Parts: sequence; C-alpha cells; structure tokens
Amino acid sequence: MIYNESPRRKQITKQVSWGHYFAFANILMASAISSVYLFSSPLADTPISFIYLITTWLGHTSFITFLGFIILILPLCYKITNFRILRASASIIAALGLALLAFDALLYNKTGFHLTFSSAELVRTEAQGQMGAFGWLQWFYLVLLFIIWLIFQLVLANAIFKRIGRFQRTKVTPYIIASLVACFISSHAIHVWADARLYTPVLKQDNMFPLSYAATAKTLMARYGLVDLEERQQQEKLQYNSDSKRFNYPPKQVYCSVDNTIKVVVLASLDTLNFIEFEGLSNNQYHLNLQTKPNLLARQLLYGIPNNLLQMTMNPPVANELLNAFDVNIGTYVIGENSSDEFSTFSDSISNSNSGFYMGVLSSEEFATIDLRTLLQSSKILIVAKANNGEFRLFSNFVDNKQVSSNEDIIPTVLNQFGCLAPPIRFSTGQALQAPTRKWLVTTQDSNLIMLKYPLLTKVGKDGSYEVLDISSQSKVLVDLDTNLLSRSIKHLKDFSDK
Repeated sequence: MIYNESPRRKQITKQVSWGHYFAFANILMASAISSVYLFSSPLADTPISFIYLITTWLGHTSFITFLGFIILILPLCYKITNFRILRASASIIAALGLALLAFDALLYNKTGFHLTFSSAELVRTEAQGQMGAFGWLQWFYLVLLFIIWLIFQLVLANAIFKRIGRFQRTKVTPYIIASLVACFISSHAIHVWADARLYTPVLKQDNMFPLSYAATAKTLMARYGLVDLEERQQQEKLQYNSDSKRFNYPPKQVYCSVDNTIKVVVLASLDTLNFIEFEGLSNNQYHLNLQTKPNLLARQLLYGIPNNLLQMTMNPPVANELLNAFDVNIGTYVIGENSSDEFSTFSDSISNSNSGFYMGVLSSEEFATIDLRTLLQSSKILIVAKANNGEFRLFSNFVDNKQVSSNEDIIPTVLNQFGCLAPPIRFSTGQALQAPTRKWLVTTQDSNLIMLKYPLLTKVGKDGSYEVLDISSQSKVLVDLDTNLLSRSIKHLKDFSDK
C-alpha cells in the first residue's frame, strides 16, 4: 500500500528546511557582528590562544544563534500555516536578536561588560546620558536604521524561500555546518586543557563573548579522576605568586616633552598635622590614602598606580625617566630611608632652587621646618596631610581642589604641570587634577577593590562581598552596591593594565 505525504506535512517540511537555511544566514551575520568583541580585547599572543580565539568566536556565535532559532523560530515553523506570517515573525525575531547582539558588542567595547541583570544599572545610566542628547532627527535615524535592517531580513527570508531547492542541492553548506560544529567542540576541548594546565592566554578570554560558559577541567576532568583538585589549587597559587612579579610598567609607551624651568614640590606625611600651617593653600574634601608606611607612600606617589600593581613591578618610575631626559633636577626624601643630613640637603634644595621636581615624605617635626610661605612664591605645591580625625586632604596652590583625590593622582598632576601631554592612562590609574575627567576614584588594598564617590567609599572583596562607608560621618551605611561605579572602575583598571 502506498501512502502519500499530506499537504500539511509537506508544508511543515519545507518551512523547517527554510528555517534552517534562514538560521544559517543569520549565523553568518551574527559572526560578522560579534567580530567587534575580537577588536575590543587584546590580541591573542600565542598560537594556541589564537586558535582558541577563532574557534570560540565561530563556534560560540553559531551555537547561540542556532539555539535562538530552535527556541524562538522552529516552533513557529510547526504552528503557523501562513508562510507570509512565518517569514514576517521570523524576520522580526532575527532583527531584534541581531540588534541586541550589536548593542551588547558596543557595550562590551565601551565598558568591558556584557548585557546582564548586573549591568542593567550601567546600561540605564549610559542610555540616559546618550539619549538625553538625542533630538528628533537622531531618533528618526535610529528608527529608520532598524526598519532598514528589518526590511533586509524580510528580503533575505523571501530570497531563501524562493531558492530553497537550489540550496538543498548545494554541496558546500554541510561542510560549513560541520566546520562550525567542529569549532564549537574544539574550543571547549582547548579550554578544558587550558583550565587543567592553568594556561592563562586562553583562560583570560573567558568573558569575551556573551552567554559564554566554557567547559573546565574542574567540572569535567575532575569528575572522572583525571585532575587532582588539591594539586591544581596548589599549582594555581604558585602560578599566581609567580605572575604577580611580572607587571610591565608602564603598560604603554609614554612620549611627551616637559618644561625644565618649572618647579613642583610634593610633600606628604603620615603624621597628624595642623592644617593652620597651610595658609595660602586651598584644600579639597578628601584625599584617599591607604598606605601606612612612608616608603610605600613615596613609591605610590611616584608611580601613580594601585598597590597590587605596585608590588608587581621593579621598573623605575616613568616620571623620573621623563624628567631626567629633559635635565630636570629631581630630589626625594623619605623618612626612615634617608638620614637627617639628607633631609637638610633636600630642604635646602626646595628652598633655594628655581626649578625641578622635589618629593618628600616627612615627619611632623620635619614639616615644621619647611618655610611654606617663601616656597609658595616660587613653587607649585602639592601637600598630602592628615588631620586630627585621621582623614587626609590635598593642599595645593594650582589645582582644582573641589575634586577628591588619591595618591595615584599626584604624578599625573605633576607631569601635566611640567607640560607633559601624554594621557595619564598610559602610565597611571590616576588623573591630572588641573582638569579632572571623573568624580570617582578606584584603587586596591590587599585583595579588595576600593571605590570612592564622595562621600561613599566602597570596599569590594574577591568573593563579591562589599561594605560601604560614609567617610563624612565615618560610619557604615546599608546601601546597595553601585554596579554602575563597579563596572566603570573595573573597566578603568582593565584599560590601564591591557597593552
């Protein structure tokens, strides 16, 4: 007996086949859009990491696109009988999906984060700032752009339907699909190996693509006894300690000229000082200093980088190399490291010289011997001083003292005063206080991330725990974590440390 296939079954078969080719076309477009992630991240620097980068880009993009087809479009191929409605519905879904992918790619390029619930506040803030500047013409162009993109999807859907017979006879498509599947599998296999070996060039790409969750040795190989987790943890600690000494400072080359006729004096103290002594200098609301030892304070003032990075480099400060290159006199003094005779020499230099860069971390007694009134007449001055309540403030006669500051801001401010126009992000995480570009600060302390947006100081631990302190009242406050500030802070540190 011969059974004829029903018209409805033939229609479903054709619609499902059309859906697969429509999904394949959108995979190609999604791969093109997701290439933005590749250009927004540091280039892979080893052959294995480069292979992983390419395979995970093609494999993961294909996977999430095809997964979207299975969840959102394939059911419509079975339910909808009118093919025009099916094409219109699938085109709208595809247009929205690729627009969302493009938005996520732009967000990653700008902030280093993907579109998630945790980044929702960041997206809202960024969107408000951008949309506030939109006029009716910009909104018109934005809507027109989406309409054009939707029309393109409709034309694509119709073209595939008319040529589906030709596509089914094509021999190339199965090979392309097999290659994408191979990319997906091999990318996970490489990541499993990299996770077992703690191969950093691969592991640092973990968060590059949206909705990415690569297989790991801990969850896969340990299940079958192929990896000893305790031995792996010891290896991870050893590798971390080894890598911790390898930060290349500065991460980017610095080129600028300086004026060797300028005189800048930076003085700091961990002792409590009487602010009345600083008549003629304006002060800000708060200066963030987390150092408790004079030598570490001096080192951070000279380098302008967070404490964790400070411990990773043995390279000389950029400021010293630049100023030496232009024959600028440099004098430094640190209590506990230099003798009293050296302090006398330092004190004489800042009083009698007409130009140069002088930086000293002094005791309260040594501070009292400095004639600030005379020094004000010939020098640009920055003073980091602590009051009776334990708070530090920045005193100066040439910077914007409405801005809260940190130790990392000092050297960008000094070099800017000498006429160096190199962007501070090339050598420091701070900013030049003559023209500050942000009203928040970020640094590190031990394994914690420290963020300050006056008057709230937030400490975020490695485990995600956090506490918020109101520095104006020196009391803890129960408020939600500012995810917008957290995202910006991490992105700022990442931009600095990336080559």
